Parts: sequence; structure tokens; C-alpha cells
Amino acid sequence: MIQKTERIDSFPEPPPQPDAPQPSGKKHRFARRAITVLLLFHLSAIIVGPWSVAPGSLLSLKCWEFFRPYLEATNLNHGYHFFAPEPGPSHLVRYELQLSDGSQVIGTFPDKTEHTPRLLYHRHFMLSEYLNTLALDENRQELFNSVTQSYAKHLLEEHDAVSATLFLRRHYIPSPQDVIDGKPLNDLTFFAERPLGTFNRSRL
Repeated sequence: MIQKTERIDSFPEPPPQPDAPQPSGKKHRFARRAITVLLLFHLSAIIVGPWSVAPGSLLSLKCWEFFRPYLEATNLNHGYHFFAPEPGPSHLVRYELQLSDGSQVIGTFPDKTEHTPRLLYHRHFMLSEYLNTLALDENRQELFNSVTQSYAKHLLEEHDAVSATLFLRRHYIPSPQDVIDGKPLNDLTFFAERPLGTFNRSRL
């Protein structure tokens, strides 16, 4: 037997809910504007980084000076030269360590055989490239000397060495003719070195 049910034309209204606290309109607008300004500043800084790489215009250099503290503090000051039509040479730090027993340790960083995985190699590569960036800036020689000394100090402590002699090694990109001639990438003619000094552990 089928029981008839009453037809309901509309559902009952839900019970009223307490009003949720609404943010202050003035504070809300201020927060949105502040976030917008920060995002625009950040995006502008990212654009200025590669835009100011030499050769650049006077405007790009002025913008670089303005954004420079932020870009360097956040490690966003990348020139992307490795992906440009004319990439420049790469740089390494070669070191000669004198140990207390009279033996010598010679090495470079980054070193793909020692610094693995790839991310660790890349981090060491950024250290050597940063040193070269400082070396090219005549107004930052004091910072250049401090960074060089900190690298030497780290190597001395890591290897328990008595003294460390550092060199900034530049690795030039082979020309098309060099490739045709079959020259290997590690050919000595592609390298040039700049001595950075000798550092004694007892004086650091």
C-alpha cells in the first residue's frame, strides 16, 4: 500500500547564523595596496637583474644601483649570461695548501668529481663567480679581500693546513675554430689565472 506524502513547495529557511566579524575596510585596502607594492617591487627587481648586465644603458645601470641591495640580499642578482647569445667565461678558484707534515694539496672549486650532487657543484660555482664579480668592481675591493680571506680560512680549517695560496682561474669558451681543430675543453690555452695571495693559518 502506497502512502501519500504532502507536497512541499519550498524548503524551510535555515536558522540565522551569527554575523562573522568583517575586516575593517580601511585596513583591508591598506594591506592589499602594501602587498601590491611589494610584488611590483620584487618583479621589477627580477627584471633589472639581467637587464643591467653589461653592455647596458645608463638607465639600466641607475636601476641596478637602486635595486642592488635587495637583489644581493636575496641572491637574485643573476645576469643569465650562460643562456645569452654570447655567454662569457666561467671562473674557478684554484688552491695550493701546505700541510703541517710538509705535503701539499692542490685542488679547485667547483670540482665535478668532488662536489656532487649537481646542486652542490652549482653552489660552489656561485662562490667562485661571486668572487670574480667582486674582483671586477674597483669600488668593492675591501669586500673582495674579505671574501678571499674567508675562502682561504675555510680551506685551511677543512684540510688542517698551515698555509693556502689561492688563484682565480678564468676558463674561456673555445672558439668555433678551436672546436673544429679538436681542442679539448681542458686545454691549457683556455685558462688564465690571477693570484689572490698566500694566507697563513696563524694570522687568520
